Amino acid sequence: MFHGKNLQVARMLQGLSRKELGEKLNVSEQSIWQFEKQMIEPSFENILRMKDILQVRSDYFFEAFVIEQTFFETNVAYRKADASSRKKTNSEVVYLNVAVKIIKYLEAFVNVPPTTLVTLRNEGSRGIFTGCSNEQIEAFAAHARLFLGIQQDNSNLLLALEKSGIYVLEKNVGGKADAYSAWSIDDVPIIVLGIKKSAVRRNFDLAHELGHLILHPHVDFGALDKNERQEKEREADYFASCFLLPREIMQDEYNQIKKISNPDSYAQLKLKYHVSIQALEMRAYKLGFLTPQQHSYFYRQIALRDYRTEEPFDREIILKRPGKIRSIFNLILNNKLTDLQNIENDFKCQRKLLEEMFSIESAFFAPFENQEKFTDLNNVFRVEF
Repeated sequence: MFHGKNLQVARMLQGLSRKELGEKLNVSEQSIWQFEKQMIEPSFENILRMKDILQVRSDYFFEAFVIEQTFFETNVAYRKADASSRKKTNSEVVYLNVAVKIIKYLEAFVNVPPTTLVTLRNEGSRGIFTGCSNEQIEAFAAHARLFLGIQQDNSNLLLALEKSGIYVLEKNVGGKADAYSAWSIDDVPIIVLGIKKSAVRRNFDLAHELGHLILHPHVDFGALDKNERQEKEREADYFASCFLLPREIMQDEYNQIKKISNPDSYAQLKLKYHVSIQALEMRAYKLGFLTPQQHSYFYRQIALRDYRTEEPFDREIILKRPGKIRSIFNLILNNKLTDLQNIENDFKCQRKLLEEMFSIESAFFAPFENQEKFTDLNNVFRVEF
């Protein structure tokens, strides 16, 4: 029997609307709706075309594909709240639920370190750092930085977050959003990054989403009005600024800048701390090193020099990629705990779907394409990344 729900999941996983999938199949939007509601069955030819479009196998459509609802739309810290973005959020929640299903499958083969970020989150929840005034956010950011062991130049930021238990994924988020984050109901924290950012802007996105994870773990984002949502974004922005650029360090740095409203005056600090020129200036402004007039002049210069699009040294600072999922795949496949064919069989997917979901290039899996029979050494290896 054709399972229409499976089609809906695969379609949303690809970020396709019913209309868009219909156009690819040369059928109507209503036909896709009827397929998903199991009112009619697609032709054999359309099933073959759908499997390639959606990167699944043909048998995917004929066996129930059960996905536990561990993420919900209301808990995703997603930046835009208009109607089109809510539809986008629904697709991203499907992505999160499928991703965590695969992650749990992989974790069953290895001893994954505990999620220490839960401790940091719970400290906030227990009231150790209550409220969200700027002073309280700054104190919590300083504590979080120490707890996670962030180096002064922020160079280990991504690695430290992954070691804390966060799964950092990257994909084409689309729309106007830069990134988003969420906790699953069983305490799996995930940050999803866009793929078209410079290294320094990505660092700010990571810190911003970390702020949401530990400042707003129980917030129902779906219930917030526009102003309330903007306030949560402001809090996460301020957390990121304090987290990446601690007051006691940056005050000394800013005191040495002679032309505080000149964007190029921050270029060397950008190289030193791996934070954008604009984020560096905003921190200086919030710390009182610029007047409102100087702040306004700075942004006029940013526009004149076209630094909103690309800043100096954006291309020189290396973009770091998430490594946790890759490390787990590598450990499992290298030690032959299972093989690629079994993974594809268990999820009834094509390898390209795994590559796109976790931004893994096809060359990564190439050495494992023709593995011999896997061993039964289950749950004995500890992942290192």
